[in-house]
Amino acid sequence: MQPDWEIWLDTHISPAIAKWMGDYTGYSVKSSYTLSFHALEDKVIYLMAKERGNVILLSKDADFPELINRLGAPPKLINLQIGNCDNKKLWEFLKPNIRQAIELLISSDINIVELD
Repeated sequence: MQPDWEIWLDTHISPAIAKWMGDYTGYSVKSSYTLSFHALEDKVIYLMAKERGNVILLSKDADFPELINRLGAPPKLINLQIGNCDNKKLWEFLKPNIRQAIELLISSDINIVELD
């Protein structure tokens, strides 16, 4: 693990997922509410993450892949291809592949991993 990396969850993802993911992966995982980002536009969040450096965003939002493709990384992105669902179903979707997705982003030149 590289402790200097943080994972920031987009507004549409519950803070409960941040807790579960942090406990499961050992990484610092923060919700948009913890970061006070829940009212900010995606581009502002992108720019804040870019300034921070070692950030992986976790989002369902189509704006983040576009921003990263156009303006570059960091931040890196785990782009979720799952519709609205409750926290339990979302965690069941994430848990089998989240560690591998994080490690791939940290250890390679890949900027976006899609989970579907």
